[in-house]
Amino acid sequence: MPYIEVKATERRFADPEDRERLIAALTDAACQVFGEEARGDIWVVLEGVPAERWGIGGRALG
Repeated sequence: MPYIEVKATERRFADPEDRERLIAALTDAACQVFGEEARGDIWVVLEGVPAERWGIGGRALG
């Protein structure tokens, strides 16, 4: 079972249409590698992290 996990700040996943497009695109990309028969076994998990809990360069974003 291929498992794809994407973590980003919560605002990146705010739009339901964007989430659906991302899940579809990642699934399609995995199928290009594993074959179309793997489609039903590919898991995509989107995890939104609050900006104040996400740090870059030693500083929190939020």
